[in-house]
Amino acid sequence: MKRALQITYRGMTTSEALNEHIRDHAAKLEQFFDGIVGCHVVVDEPHRHQHHGHQFRVRVDLHVPGKDISAGRTAAEHAAHEDPYQAVTEAFEAARRQLQHYTQAHYEQYRH
Repeated sequence: MKRALQITYRGMTTSEALNEHIRDHAAKLEQFFDGIVGCHVVVDEPHRHQHHGHQFRVRVDLHVPGKDISAGRTAAEHAAHEDPYQAVTEAFEAARRQLQHYTQAHYEQYRH
């Protein structure tokens, strides 16, 4: 990536294993589109509810030329899941889909 990957944890401690999982997903996105100039990932564990257990939310913000892409799975732009690794995977899948739309539009713009 042309700029460093930033990872922020809220409401939980930093996890080196989860950092590595995030770095792997970011590297795959960069292989898909090498024009990414920045990536910020927020992993959030909001207050726990007795009946719902842990819920991890993940948001991926990508910076590409001329656009910022925020990806997640809920209306609040987060992927929420009981497994933080699955939440990361879902958020990056959503980011990849948005990046794919961006690259198609970008390609069409320069094709004409």
